[in-house]
Amino acid sequence: MANTILNDDTKITVQALVINICYTCPITFETFNWMEIGDTQEMTYKQIRIMSVKHPRYFSEKWLKPLNDEVLDKLKLKRFFENNLSRGDLKLLFGNDVAAVEEMLVNLNPDAKTELANKAVKSAKDGKINNVKIIRLIEKHLDVEIMKLV
Repeated sequence: MANTILNDDTKITVQALVINICYTCPITFETFNWMEIGDTQEMTYKQIRIMSVKHPRYFSEKWLKPLNDEVLDKLKLKRFFENNLSRGDLKLLFGNDVAAVEEMLVNLNPDAKTELANKAVKSAKDGKINNVKIIRLIEKHLDVEIMKLV
């Protein structure tokens, strides 16, 4: 949707990234409910804009994501949903800094977690990850089985 004009009444699809999210717009008093991960609701650009100003945690905590890149750019929400995985993040897994690894894993978005899970399993098979505490964190946060590979 490049160069689309976003009016206040433009409908935007918003997807839930966690379960059981409810939002009531303070201007229109319309209530939105997302019961499962991946559920979508149609909101107006104005409602999303108001939500991003009055209740930014919906986006900063990665509870909801507007499925429109232009909205993400205009409201400066893209930073919350970018794939934050870097080469340095992967190198953290090979070291012994358990606290840094946990902080990195908690702050990754779902896409980055999927990408990192695949790389972590491959690295474990290759013997690059050998810290048991880090392996347990990876298993917990990325929902993969690694200990049997080590």
